[in-house]
Amino acid sequence: MVTAAEIRNVLRKTIKQANVIGIAAGAKATARIPTTGTHYALFLRCLTAAGVALTRAQMIADVGNIVVRINGKQILEGTATFFLDRQKYYSDAVNADNVSGIIPIFFPLPSLESDPERRVLGWGMLGVDSFEVEVNILGVAQLASMEVYSEVSDEQRTFGRHIRIRKFPQVFGVTGLQEIQTLAREDGAVDYLALHIETPGASTITKTSVKVNNVSIIDQEPIDMNQVRLEAAYRNPQAGYYHIDFGLRNDLGAVLPMAGVTDWRQEITWATAAPNNYNIYAEMVYNDLGR
Repeated sequence: MVTAAEIRNVLRKTIKQANVIGIAAGAKATARIPTTGTHYALFLRCLTAAGVALTRAQMIADVGNIVVRINGKQILEGTATFFLDRQKYYSDAVNADNVSGIIPIFFPLPSLESDPERRVLGWGMLGVDSFEVEVNILGVAQLASMEVYSEVSDEQRTFGRHIRIRKFPQVFGVTGLQEIQTLAREDGAVDYLALHIETPGASTITKTSVKVNNVSIIDQEPIDMNQVRLEAAYRNPQAGYYHIDFGLRNDLGAVLPMAGVTDWRQEITWATAAPNNYNIYAEMVYNDLGR
């Protein structure tokens, strides 16, 4: 029988942390998060000087790249645009839009079907000395302050299995077939959850393939087929991206393992316009903080 004390131990609280400091145009502003309990999300609340929540467009205009580090190791990276779009990708089936003023940074995926699975991917703080958020401030046309809130429980455990978000910059100056072999395998020590491929400007992707050890996991899948599969798993494809999602079963077993993989590549067919410089955001599961 679960005791009241055990329930309180894993009960998640919303805690107001110290504000982001150093907000100025062109600055890298920072926030230090206390290394206690087990963390599940951060929420950056963006306000004007009058205390009014910024709109999505205003947040995107004033907030650029966001990096979250544990013990100095980069765990998450993405622009404000990406984190807002990630919320919509996983949650638009139940939520209409982003909430004004809030940039959500979820650690476990909200789409996991059970809370015990989400708890596995929480960030335990035992043995963690530093937990820092770095925010690239593009401008202060509207942004005057940024509050920080943590979703955290009292549970005491180490920083174990967790999701990282890595940004892989790409260059492709023409249309047609692009083959990519540069995404990390980490000597087989990671699993892939999803790839979010930016489609900048007028560029579009008509089909994709994913090959592992020269075996097709996804074989020349057209965009309409991709969209049907995503929507069947309650994903909402976002404008400006092509999503390759290996986690459509919405459980911890829905990953693409890199163990034993020696050849890992993606084939992307670009149409309409060349993408030129763009990013692939990869959501990856690491089993510990060691890498």
